[in-house]
Amino acid sequence: MVGDPKRLSDLNKIEADVRIICRRCGFEEDWTTGDLARHLIAIGGNQAWSEITRYLSCRRVGCGSPDLRHIAVPYARRQPNLPRQIGALDARLIATAVTILEEATARSPRTAVDTIEVHLALLVVHRYIRDREAVRRFWELAANGGRRVDDTLRDRLAVIRHALEKGGWIAPRVLTEKARTWGWQSPPPRGWVAGPGCAHSHEPEEPGGRGDPDQP
Repeated sequence: MVGDPKRLSDLNKIEADVRIICRRCGFEEDWTTGDLARHLIAIGGNQAWSEITRYLSCRRVGCGSPDLRHIAVPYARRQPNLPRQIGALDARLIATAVTILEEATARSPRTAVDTIEVHLALLVVHRYIRDREAVRRFWELAANGGRRVDDTLRDRLAVIRHALEKGGWIAPRVLTEKARTWGWQSPPPRGWVAGPGCAHSHEPEEPGGRGDPDQP
């Protein structure tokens, strides 16, 4: 294939996926053509190659910039948004530790959650991300039962998750995250999905844009 592809599905012919790169912060994430096509259909996006990032934004915590670019990435390269091949024990340890931290974060406003379970979960996390400051900061905030409702552990947990994602230990939620649902009867804006009972839906912007991702 010479030059850029015309449509997202053209990447199947050259055995490549799509890498989305944020121009502001440099965050990168890879999508398979099928996953990205389904996501674009859900948010009313366009599968024309030049329009892929039009209704997307950076998923990095604290960024959210719409200034993105995209390139084709051969299958042979490991995708940042897929977990590395790790042992079953490592996978269970990480999953359990993250679950404990998420549960502690959910009940943290005005409550100290510096329990032995949280301490052990942070020790497990540190084994994989090797970021002492991120672990220390989470533990210090967990011990502060006087935090305001808006001063939670959520940001600290996001930092830990991002470090695990960057290291390939867990997959980012981007590939399983549901598109935002528009709860009103008016037509949903681009990037949103019509809610239950809403008669409005996006029309395809060009022939084949809302059909099978592999159709030209």
